[in-house]
Amino acid sequence: RTVGLWDARQLKKKLHTFVAHDDEVLRVHWSSTKETLLASGGGDRRVCLWDMAKINSKQSPEDAQDGPPELIFVHAGHTAKVMDVCWNPNFGDEWLLASVAEDNIMQLWRVTESIFADMGSAPSSPTAS
Repeated sequence: RTVGLWDARQLKKKLHTFVAHDDEVLRVHWSSTKETLLASGGGDRRVCLWDMAKINSKQSPEDAQDGPPELIFVHAGHTAKVMDVCWNPNFGDEWLLASVAEDNIMQLWRVTESIFADMGSAPSSPTAS
């Protein structure tokens, strides 16, 4: 139900706990292009995107109803447990992700533009070679 964050040099002290899933967390994957971003997928059929840079950020009461400030996006398109999630930087688009569920359905999806615009980052256009 949670994702824990530790410094590998001091494993006895947890740095932060990410809370948003309603069931077990089955996969966590760090973004290869944005060092503060990670994605988690779980038994609740959701993929949560987290930004460590937003931990403890102030938020309005309305935003707080949607989750903690570090929870930047929730993909709820699966109908079974999310077994794997991966950021896809291969096409130069750091906001394109793939997720696959227990029912063997894979989804390719892109984060809503308003999310990455708030972070000061626009997606790159795929380039043909």
